[in-house]
Amino acid sequence: MEPGTILAEEEHVSDRATEQDILTVPKVELHVHLNGSITEATASVLARRHGADPQGSLRLVNGRYSGRYADFGGFLAAYMAADNFVRTPDDLELVAADFARAQADQRIVYSEAIFTAMIYIRNGMEPRAMWAALRRGLAAGGPGTRVALVVDAIRDFGSAEAEATIRLVEDADAPIVGLCLTGVSSTEPLEAFAILREASTRLGMGFEVHAGEMGPPQSIVDALDILHSDRIGHGVAAIHDPGVLERVVREQVALDVCPTSNVGIGLFPSLETHPVAAFWRAGVNMTISSDDPPFFDTTLTDELRHVVRLAGLSRDDLAELQLRAVRNSFANADRKVAMLAAVNAWARGA
Repeated sequence: MEPGTILAEEEHVSDRATEQDILTVPKVELHVHLNGSITEATASVLARRHGADPQGSLRLVNGRYSGRYADFGGFLAAYMAADNFVRTPDDLELVAADFARAQADQRIVYSEAIFTAMIYIRNGMEPRAMWAALRRGLAAGGPGTRVALVVDAIRDFGSAEAEATIRLVEDADAPIVGLCLTGVSSTEPLEAFAILREASTRLGMGFEVHAGEMGPPQSIVDALDILHSDRIGHGVAAIHDPGVLERVVREQVALDVCPTSNVGIGLFPSLETHPVAAFWRAGVNMTISSDDPPFFDTTLTDELRHVVRLAGLSRDDLAELQLRAVRNSFANADRKVAMLAAVNAWARGA
């Protein structure tokens, strides 16, 4: 060991953001699924409300979600089992209120919650009642916590699902700021979903595509070149292709990175092998989110703890992550100015 090595490591650790920094920084979260925010307690309440036994119907292990799944399909089964009991506007209001309060408790000042509205429409929920329930529930976070919606269409259900989602959004009375393409695969070519890009532009909204999670690095390229996505959900497969990673860095493509969920579905064996630290060092324009927090036993606060530890982030780095989230958000200009000011004031210690 070279002289001074231990001291240098200690100095590096002392420069890291503290627990107090992580707790107090004004946070912005861009990739969290409202449908995937249903806690075990809330899911159990809803199951009983609809005459089902939670233990048998929710895929719980000792009353908890697994947190680690054999694959994406295993996670999706648990996710859909919980979502199946959101059947009425009152159910949805409860889910939305729980979510908004959980965000407020973490000092998350702005969230863009991905919302798969068509699940509830297929469950028989009337659109106006659905949007009204969401507005009521999301208000539970209080005035310091703003939750906007990014409404997604699931690729697996085809372009007809995307068209129905667009019509739903066009008539919605809700704080919608973006459209999103999620899902894994489709019998239709990716070009069939360009209608989402066209609609988001026409409606003055942002557009995001989930790519480079279950798909290969090329899926990131396709999302950019075919669908002209404003942001990429996940994008972690870029670590497997130096050319794609170089482009992501060069073009400052915005990636929503969700480390714990990637580990939870087996994309990486551990947080230590996740590319988040490598992305940070490479200069990737990434933000950090929790994806489906209760299903992976995490929160945005936990995810920031992990990134601080893995990448050795300082207080200024922690602030920079939040500033990036503001800049990459689909919020309007005035809201962005206010959020940037809040994070910068925190960084100055004001």
